Amino acid sequence: MNRWAWLICFTLAFFCIGKACATDIVEMRLAVGSPDSVRFVAEVSDESNPKVSRLEAPPRLVIDFPGVTFSPKARGQKFGKTGFVGGVRTGTPTPGTARVVLDLPTTQLTEKHFLLKPQSGQNWRFVLDLFDNAPSVLPVATHPTTPSKTTVGQKGLRPFTTPTKTQRIIVLDAGHGGQDPGAISRSGHYEKNITLNMARETRDLLQKAGYKVVLTRDSDIFIPLRGRIKKAHDANADLFISIHADSAKNPSAKGLSIYTISERASDAEAAALAERENKADIILGMDLSDVDPLAGNVLLDLAKTDTMNKSAQYAKYVVREMKKTVQLVPNAHRMAGFVVLKSPNIPSVLVELGYLSNKTEDKNLQKQSYRRDLAEALVRAVNAYFDNLSE
Repeated sequence: MNRWAWLICFTLAFFCIGKACATDIVEMRLAVGSPDSVRFVAEVSDESNPKVSRLEAPPRLVIDFPGVTFSPKARGQKFGKTGFVGGVRTGTPTPGTARVVLDLPTTQLTEKHFLLKPQSGQNWRFVLDLFDNAPSVLPVATHPTTPSKTTVGQKGLRPFTTPTKTQRIIVLDAGHGGQDPGAISRSGHYEKNITLNMARETRDLLQKAGYKVVLTRDSDIFIPLRGRIKKAHDANADLFISIHADSAKNPSAKGLSIYTISERASDAEAAALAERENKADIILGMDLSDVDPLAGNVLLDLAKTDTMNKSAQYAKYVVREMKKTVQLVPNAHRMAGFVVLKSPNIPSVLVELGYLSNKTEDKNLQKQSYRRDLAEALVRAVNAYFDNLSE
């Protein structure tokens, strides 16, 4: 062996010693084993210690792989409904942890999982079997190097039907309403009607996914901006989504955008939009200078709380999911001082579905199929947000 080959081998050995080399999920598989069972397999490049747990609302099985990342192939894998498993999603809740989430129809499933050592050049394999045949429990944490099966009554295990936290509550705010029509398209469509339809359709999908949903309005009525905030607080919301449609002097302007709170707008367009939306209360006889106790001086400290960061986190997932569906404006995540986003302790975003001043987007937003695509993207973003939320 020449000195260069020896040097390369020595360098590789140095970086890989003590398992310092990256451990990847190389590939994943999901298959039906029988009419009442489904098997999930993750091939891992080195030994790992996955932890299995569950979330209740909606029902999901969560598998965390500490010290593991996804290979490009594994991260790009797509799974549709297989057997009674609604789908497979991936995430990174903390740096260096690969998370796999299985969407389930119910919490009443028997589960067992184990780790198989590699043979004949194979990878390590994490195997998880789900059986739809009896109530079961999942361990708070297990070491999967030996086969394990969870059954009712085992010491130290939690019943699958016992929630660990309350159901997630989403408040959907249909912008404008009543004597405030919002933007009006050239063809005469009112923003207030589009936002209400969108809120109702998104509510239906979120409820089907297991969330509790509250609408700030479910009819053509006017609600002051701070009244919308109060509704979110009264509902003890975990997330607030305000739904709007934009308008511009330039008829070619198009694209979806999402806003989070900032007293300093990200650009002149964002500032102008916030000013226009915030004037709705003043125009209809409400004085925004009369700050109620709900908001109070704590608004001045909003940027110092983690609420702003959580809002931005959800906005990131909305951008990720929406760009698979519709055109976005450049730098789609923007910031502005919207009154309706000023809740001090509820992550809040405002989604502009598109431009009613654009002929194509105006026409699209009248279509239920188009709005459903947008609603599905919002729900996927909600799932990703809560799956990766560090609490």
